[in-house]
Amino acid sequence: MGKKSGFTSAEIEEIKRLYLQEGRSILQIPKILGRGSENSVRNALNKARVKHAPEERTKLERFKPDQVFGNVTLLKRLKKSKKLKFHARCSCGYEFDVDPFRLTLPEHHKDRISACQRCSSKKIDSTAEPYSKR
Repeated sequence: MGKKSGFTSAEIEEIKRLYLQEGRSILQIPKILGRGSENSVRNALNKARVKHAPEERTKLERFKPDQVFGNVTLLKRLKKSKKLKFHARCSCGYEFDVDPFRLTLPEHHKDRISACQRCSSKKIDSTAEPYSKR
């Protein structure tokens, strides 16, 4: 089963878990896995005989104002945006707009956000070696 869809059997089980238990959409799953596309995930679910029955799926918990993810607190939902976006505040006080999905990604995912750009760049700068003259 895993060879034809391009996913291993472990990846297919992870796709089923993300889709049924966590309520992730077919668009979100390839981003979480870091590979595949919407069509390949849909095909993997079809081959695994996962139905689209709403009673099997749990709904993804909605994002609400005052929820905290790492150093980021959601303030309010932006109405004019086509995609789901929130105005958020970092623990340092900097405010910015964010896609809340990016706050829930696994810890080592490249698109994950856990702090504002200022705090993230400070973390990178502090790990770099200081410049020294010879």
